[in-house]
Amino acid sequence: MQQRLADLRAIGETTLANGLLALIAQAERADPGIEPRLRELEAENERLRQANALLRKENRQQRGNVGTWRDKRAARRAQALDDQHEAEPGGGQQALTEQILDQLPIPVFLKDREGRFLRFNRRFEELTQRSRVEILGRTIDDFASPRWAELTHQEDAQAWDSGRMVTSERRLAGFDPPVDVLVSRNVITSGGRSYMLGYFIDISEQRAARQAMQRAVESAEAASRAKSEFLANMSHEIRTPMNGILGMTELVLESELTPAQRADLALVQASAHALLHIVDDILDFSKIEAGKLDIEEVPFDVRQMVVDTVRAMDLRARQKGLALECELAPELPRIVKGDPGRLRQVLVNLVGNAIKFTATGSVVVALSVVRDHDDRCEIRFAVRDTGIGVPPEKQAMIFDAFAQVDGSTTRQYGGTGLGLAICRRLVILMQGQLDVESTPGAGSTFSFTVPLRHTGVALVAPLPPLRVQVPRPDPLGAEPMPPPLDGASGEGLRVLLAEDNPVNQRLALRLLQKLGHQVTLADNGLAVLERTARERYDLILMDVQMPGLDGLAATRQLRQRELERGGHVPIIAMTARAMAGDRERCLEAGMDDYLAKPVDSAALADMLARYRPQPAQRVLDWRAALQRLDGDADLLHELAVLFLDDGPQLWRELTAALAAGDPERSARAVHSLKGVLVNFGAARALAAAEQLSASLRACREGGAGMAQAQAAASRLEPALAQVYDALRAVLDGGDPNAG
Repeated sequence: MQQRLADLRAIGETTLANGLLALIAQAERADPGIEPRLRELEAENERLRQANALLRKENRQQRGNVGTWRDKRAARRAQALDDQHEAEPGGGQQALTEQILDQLPIPVFLKDREGRFLRFNRRFEELTQRSRVEILGRTIDDFASPRWAELTHQEDAQAWDSGRMVTSERRLAGFDPPVDVLVSRNVITSGGRSYMLGYFIDISEQRAARQAMQRAVESAEAASRAKSEFLANMSHEIRTPMNGILGMTELVLESELTPAQRADLALVQASAHALLHIVDDILDFSKIEAGKLDIEEVPFDVRQMVVDTVRAMDLRARQKGLALECELAPELPRIVKGDPGRLRQVLVNLVGNAIKFTATGSVVVALSVVRDHDDRCEIRFAVRDTGIGVPPEKQAMIFDAFAQVDGSTTRQYGGTGLGLAICRRLVILMQGQLDVESTPGAGSTFSFTVPLRHTGVALVAPLPPLRVQVPRPDPLGAEPMPPPLDGASGEGLRVLLAEDNPVNQRLALRLLQKLGHQVTLADNGLAVLERTARERYDLILMDVQMPGLDGLAATRQLRQRELERGGHVPIIAMTARAMAGDRERCLEAGMDDYLAKPVDSAALADMLARYRPQPAQRVLDWRAALQRLDGDADLLHELAVLFLDDGPQLWRELTAALAAGDPERSARAVHSLKGVLVNFGAARALAAAEQLSASLRACREGGAGMAQAQAAASRLEPALAQVYDALRAVLDGGDPNAG
């Protein structure tokens, strides 16, 4: 190809050669495989030219006298043009140019401003299945289909008007099989006149490969959707009976039992929890593989998160006679932004592994600051144990899915082989890296470093170095808080329980009655709508999957009714589904919160306490806010400072979305505001925010316009201002429960 272009330059056709070179370079950038294809085409050139010459001869014989007469007339016209060019100065050079073009392995053409073909090579004749006399001096309308001619005129006009190269993909249906080509054209100037220079590249193989890839992607996506749905259904089918097993076991363990009976039931409970951990591992791995697991960024107390995690794991350690300790460096920041849920998940897995593989000695969780920047800090989390260790040749493979150090059927330690693979991928999603240092027989250290953003909130007082050996008292010194709501408090809620499974009905009734609440049962969504139309309830516990009308549909209809008549009853989702997006679907349907099955009494009591109605809506409920944070007043003050800074920004985002008429973006902004307001028990602002959420849901479902949402936003703004004033007063030393 390069030699042919050099030949054109040698005879003075520099413009033509440069134009072809530019076209080919453009195609090469778009598809790096074109240059090898050109070399293949050049090798086939001579063989195809000879075969097509025989075909043209045979076609002319078959056309008969009429075709011969037409060919002769066209030949005379072409010959006249050739004679004219020969008579012009440089005519011999043009003939040489045509010979060189004929040696190019790709179809090339040159047209004037009116679209008449002035030059082309034999490959172009073969591509169009027309002879030279049928093409020369004619336009595309003379021998192409109307649709092809129309597209050609459009692309020619685009090239003439823009002065830039125009490239498109076309299909030549006249071949068997059809041929896909890339057509490129550009305007060149020679001797003061402008011409259209173009060429074709056969991309049939590339397009076939692309289509095959697309089909493969679509097939993989369909398989992923099917797998996700199967796992969601599997989770539901396992969690539903496990909810009954764990709940009833918990109730029986609180009754009068012999030591042997208590030990047996404890084993049942432990086995049930182990099965749920396996299900959770499989679901988490599926979410990560499908790219459906997001990392959040919320303010949290990193020190308290670690201490709480270590406390929660202490029982397992004590059962094996191990010391479980926590070491926190004094320079650690306290309130940072990150994903505490995923960090806790990684720590629980690493600590659980350390306890499992350690027979004697201790397990230590240590945190330190690796680097501190203006906007973030890089914190190292390390879990050290004195266990069996990991052989050097196994240290790389333990992070692979389904891999275990001992994969034999006689192995001493069980597990799915997914825990470390999940941890590693979670850490990577948080922009970190999980590593291991281990000596067989001497223990292991699993560590990871992740960046956590500074919140800009200064500590009330510097914190001393912390070293916790559970179950010693926590040196952070949180004040004890009142116990969860129980029957003796006299403040029970009127709860509507929507649940269709008989075992789960009995379990939930027992738990709720034990907590001192009045319970009414509904076994489907229609029953919920009927009962709420006749009676008032403080809260609804709504199962998501029910026959007839499911929990999501019932919630939407109930919220629409509230939008028309006023009022708001909190709805808590209870579902055995635990796939990515299930919580979001519940919240988008209008539910206020979410409990995943199996539900234990402590989680249920905590959830119900959040929604206990107040005698009158207050600006702040500082006591309830402290209870949610285990009495940590310093942390609550810091969250207040943070909200005074972030709240106005959230409001600006909300008003901008409302002004743009975007209900989806507005709903996300309101949801963020509600998530912060609930930290302070800001009942008035929360009620106004919920009314705005209901209006936006109606907008998304076509039941109302944005004007109603704007009106609801106007009621939220003064409620937020009251919250800001109350928080500032508290920070200045005022009464936190005033107003």
